[in-house]
Amino acid sequence: MQKLAVLSLAGLGAIAPRAPAQEITVNVGSVAGPTWRADNVTLTYLSPSALRLDVATVQWAGRVAATKLQAHCSTRFVATELRCERGRFSATIPGWGRLQGTLEGAFGNAESWRARLEVPRHGLLATLQQSAADMNLAVRVHGQKAEDLRKLAAAFGQAMPGEFAGNVDLTLRATLGPATTTATLVIDTRSLSYQEPSGRYAAENLAAHGRARWDSGPQRWTVQAQGRGGQVYAEPLFLDFSALPTTAELVALDSKDHWRIEGLHLRQGTAGTLAATGLISKAGLRLESAELAFDASALAPLFATDVQPFLIGTPLDGLTAQGTARGSVSLRSGSLTALTAELSGVALSAGRLGLAVDGLSGQVRWANTGPAPSSLQWRAGSIGRIPLGPSEVSFRAQGRDLELLAPWRQPLLEGAVHVQRLALSKVGLPQLDADFRAVLEPIDLAALCRALDWPVFGGTLGGQLPGLRVQNEVWSIDGALEAQVFDGTVRLENLRAIEPFGVLPRVAADAHMRRIDLETLTGTFSFGRITGRLDGDVEGLRLLEWKPVAFDARFHSTPGDHSRRRISQRAIDNISAIGGGPTGLLSRGFLSIFKDFSYDRMGISCVLRDGRCRMDGIEPAPPHDGQVGYYLVKGRLLPRIDVVGYTREVSWDTLVQQVEAAIASGGPQTQ
Repeated sequence: MQKLAVLSLAGLGAIAPRAPAQEITVNVGSVAGPTWRADNVTLTYLSPSALRLDVATVQWAGRVAATKLQAHCSTRFVATELRCERGRFSATIPGWGRLQGTLEGAFGNAESWRARLEVPRHGLLATLQQSAADMNLAVRVHGQKAEDLRKLAAAFGQAMPGEFAGNVDLTLRATLGPATTTATLVIDTRSLSYQEPSGRYAAENLAAHGRARWDSGPQRWTVQAQGRGGQVYAEPLFLDFSALPTTAELVALDSKDHWRIEGLHLRQGTAGTLAATGLISKAGLRLESAELAFDASALAPLFATDVQPFLIGTPLDGLTAQGTARGSVSLRSGSLTALTAELSGVALSAGRLGLAVDGLSGQVRWANTGPAPSSLQWRAGSIGRIPLGPSEVSFRAQGRDLELLAPWRQPLLEGAVHVQRLALSKVGLPQLDADFRAVLEPIDLAALCRALDWPVFGGTLGGQLPGLRVQNEVWSIDGALEAQVFDGTVRLENLRAIEPFGVLPRVAADAHMRRIDLETLTGTFSFGRITGRLDGDVEGLRLLEWKPVAFDARFHSTPGDHSRRRISQRAIDNISAIGGGPTGLLSRGFLSIFKDFSYDRMGISCVLRDGRCRMDGIEPAPPHDGQVGYYLVKGRLLPRIDVVGYTREVSWDTLVQQVEAAIASGGPQTQ
């Protein structure tokens, strides 16, 4: 045990009587213990029962703890102790200024003394007891202004920039010895507010309780904390303890190079718990390893508090979740190495990606090395505005690779996508590669159009989905995508989707339609009856956010088609309206007795650029009133009806509205 040292007793023998004659002053010099030191100590015997102590400077742990300390008390000797009773003291405390209070104590020698100080104005009560080489310290500060504590901490080198408001109760108990130190700090806050200058940290009306214990023997920290009310912002997290009270318990060992987390237990109300162990390197506060286990009984508040702040600015910004989940996470060198999760009744919504899933359950397993089979089921979902039916999928995820373990059928729009093979590699990298084959079981085309906010077309869409390649967020189809629609064929070539799940999805393709049955086509969306066959080409189709922004489109009667070609009054009226011509003419006069008419050919073209459609027909029409038009429908036989368009340029939005209005209208009434 280290003994206390009296550094200077030069003045001890210089007992110098002063006036009045009974006053005796002893200059002790400096006195020190293992953790403290007092300089320029002077004892003045005012009388046989009164003593005054003057100390110029008191240092604690190498820092100035008080200056101009002066104590005055009644004294008496009991056995070998000099006791101070009914004393008073004053001292200048860094950060607090001049304090005055009461004092009691007893002094046997430098290794055996005790003192009790109280400053009612600051709610301060401190006891000190030196026993051999150990110093026992107890400090209680109740109802202290947080701002005053900040000043005190700053004076002792623990600067905390910012402004505080509110009150704090603080209790410190410590045993300071030459070999070991133990200390317990208990702190309670009420309505504590804090604003850090940078705005990265703040608190409002914080009610919290904390208890921290340090044991220098095993170098162990034991910390307990409770957030009972108020809010805390610690960039990027916002914790609302009023809505989600939080408790945390931590046991950590402090070594030369690391902090070893022996146990961290976190509970956020009834929403969930987290348990963790790990190893943190002091060099750069680097996480070397961690094992975490979580049990989330309410994902919604946990996602809002703990997950969403870290997704801001990413494609998953705004991701929401509901339901329950439990699982584990392994980290090595700061990187994820394994993950397991069991989901039950989970609902996810990623607005920026346009993805949503509801009723999600199953097990997800992922590992950096080794196979990890997973299985998921869901009740419903959506991609953009396209609804998805219930389905289930089994897959294996390892590292950056993912592969289906069995064919996957996803119902949608009264049909389905039947994925026969899906294998992804280098997921998350620009070199993402995909092996994809699927069959599109006939889906309801009208529902698809409504989902994409397109003009509604009837019929079904089906066909083969050939190989898919993905690179640099560009998804492209090998070869052509063919579908059978309206008793004809639709062929998509050069199909590419750029960032289809990003904030600005873009699609490019060329489309070719052959021998579309017009009677089936027009009969599905109440445009007016037309018989015959139709060919069409849409070159250079460009979609931005799933809406057309450019294409060269041309539709015309199928060459060489010898089927019967008839067109109804309503269809003539609607085509005339789209071409900018008059409507309702056939419902007046003798032509109203004919329900339909023969036609030779029909066709329309549109070149879309910058939101405007440059229109044309199958061939130029003779000038009329100085206007040069184009044939949209060229009639034949009697009574012959030609539909001529004169509008050459029209807003695409207006054209879409005209088509929608034509479909929605009841058409001309024939009397």
